[in-house]
Amino acid sequence: MRSLPVPVALAVCTFLRYVASGDLQLTVGDSTGLSQATVSRVCAQVSDILASRVPDFVKFPAGADAVRAKQELGAIAGS
Repeated sequence: MRSLPVPVALAVCTFLRYVASGDLQLTVGDSTGLSQATVSRVCAQVSDILASRVPDFVKFPAGADAVRAKQELGAIAGS
C-alpha cells in the first residue's frame, strides 16, 4: 500500500535535519514520523533538486578573475 506524498515543507525540513545533524535516517524518521525508506527517498529527491539549481546560483570565476581568485586564495592559505 502506498502512502500519501510528503508535503514539500516536511520534505525540505527532513532533508535539512538529516544533513545538518548527521543522524541516521531512521533517527530522523522517528523524529518526523516518516519511515527510514521515506527519509531516504525524500533526501535523494531534495538533493537532486538542489543540485540541479547549482548553476543558477553558483558561479565560478573565469579568465583573469580566476587567476586573481587563485592568487587570493593562495595568500589566505599561505602558499
